[in-house]
Amino acid sequence: MTRRVEVEDRDAARVLTLNRPHVRNAMDTALLGELLDAFADAVAADGVRVVVVTGAAGTFSAGADLREPLDHAAGVRRMDLFAAVYEAVGTCPKPTVAAVEGACVGGGVEVAAACDIRVAAATATFRFPGAALGIPVGAAKLVGLVGLGAAKDLVFTARTFDAAEALRLGFVQRVVAAGEARDAALDLAGAIAANADDAVRFLKRMFLGFSGTGDRIAAENDALHAVAEAGGDYTAVTMPDPRLAWTQRTWTDRRP
Repeated sequence: MTRRVEVEDRDAARVLTLNRPHVRNAMDTALLGELLDAFADAVAADGVRVVVVTGAAGTFSAGADLREPLDHAAGVRRMDLFAAVYEAVGTCPKPTVAAVEGACVGGGVEVAAACDIRVAAATATFRFPGAALGIPVGAAKLVGLVGLGAAKDLVFTARTFDAAEALRLGFVQRVVAAGEARDAALDLAGAIAANADDAVRFLKRMFLGFSGTGDRIAAENDALHAVAEAGGDYTAVTMPDPRLAWTQRTWTDRRP
């Protein structure tokens, strides 16, 4: 049976490849579960010092699989799995790099945004469609990457932007030729892994603490769950408090 997330070790890097090319690597419930397991395994593996996330067949991810049949309970569970993935990637104790080719949309762009560094092909495109889909997502990670004004522009409009604009805004850190994002990300991972591992991990914890990213992701995840549970009824949703329970759970105890 073909895995939805392929796992490969390249020296000190663990490469996780979203592998549903027939639907542009759209994320269904099974893929999200595999991705959570893959991140947990990467964190536990002593020889892995950097995690690289990419997509198969020239596309990062088209986002949530809108064709997956879901009743209300299954829809809430899948939203909780998305939230758990965003938290697992965003608070991973090891450095993370996204290698982006092609479309990077919705849940895909949220995973890329949760990584520490993004490498994009010149032909890559990005979109945060939460406002168009009625889902309160995009603000938590994006505001810390591009600043408040630019984050509002990208989230409120739900527009598509290209790699050149992503680089100008600071959303991606490196742009390379089409087809070269994975190799460039692995080169970057090698440069990170060549440094003192204890220092890199401590610096990662410092960045998480200084940026407040974990608290923002926790608050946004609570909102995602509330909106899903309420069937999209925003009158039933209050503004989340970033000090809520998500931040009190251990890193390995996040699966819905």
